Amino acid sequence: MPITSADIQLATRLADAAGAAIRPYFRAEHGVEIKDDHSPVTRADREAEAAMRKLLDAEAPGDGVIGEEYGEKPGVTGGRWVLDPIDGTRSFTVGRAIFGTLIALVEDGWPVLGIIDQPFQRERW
Repeated sequence: MPITSADIQLATRLADAAGAAIRPYFRAEHGVEIKDDHSPVTRADREAEAAMRKLLDAEAPGDGVIGEEYGEKPGVTGGRWVLDPIDGTRSFTVGRAIFGTLIALVEDGWPVLGIIDQPFQRERW
């Protein structure tokens, strides 16, 4: 299935929602914990992924979701969103602005859309 302008707009709204959840925690108390795999996770990670999932549940309820913090939700459409709310959590936890939100859309097993968003610097690729 070809990518549509609606897919791009949704991906942009996902990045906006994640950024709004992340920014209040940057260089502030963020509640870092260590996961079973020894990687850090913060409230910002969890809240950003939850915000993106809420938006997907409302706007693309049939699509699957794979997220770093909350695992996989099967879909029925052939579309699957892959979410990493904060890639670079270690940098985030020490206040270095070299982290980003990664969002991808996979259609029938093929990646068709990807966004890298740096919510603190408000840059997006």
